[in-house]
Amino acid sequence: MTNRFLKLKTPEQLETIIGRHREAGKMDLPLCVDAMAELSTRTVKGFNLRLAVNHLIEAAKTETPTDFKQIAIASGVFDPDTQKWGQWVRGALALDRMCIFCRAQGLPQLTAMLGNAGGKTNDAVTIGFLKGLDAAGIEYGGDPREIYEDHRSSCIEWAKSA
Repeated sequence: MTNRFLKLKTPEQLETIIGRHREAGKMDLPLCVDAMAELSTRTVKGFNLRLAVNHLIEAAKTETPTDFKQIAIASGVFDPDTQKWGQWVRGALALDRMCIFCRAQGLPQLTAMLGNAGGKTNDAVTIGFLKGLDAAGIEYGGDPREIYEDHRSSCIEWAKSA
């Protein structure tokens, strides 16, 4: 299969390919890696993954947690001048795709830079982060908050040399 084959696939079809590889424990196979790379080029429901990743890299560089509203604005999902903030926005944020992209590109799990408004982190944030790790096929164990904080520290350390 070639990249041309993957270019013809919808984002949902690419996610299916990735999901099947994840279930088989074979996310490092070339087809899966290529599907992850192709998925990262897609803008779905206004969500531009590359803009979101750039926003999270900047958050890591400045050691400043960001929140869902800021990433929604940065990624193109939400325009505060023309739209009203609501739960619909979170559904448009493809955070699992970011986790998959970070794994495919050898980046730290940048979604660890996400928290609630003001950079606070609650259980829902850490549980959501773990779901992203699951989506990317990344194994973990231990306390969710510690896992989240370890990944956040890794992002900040990585960003110092990026």
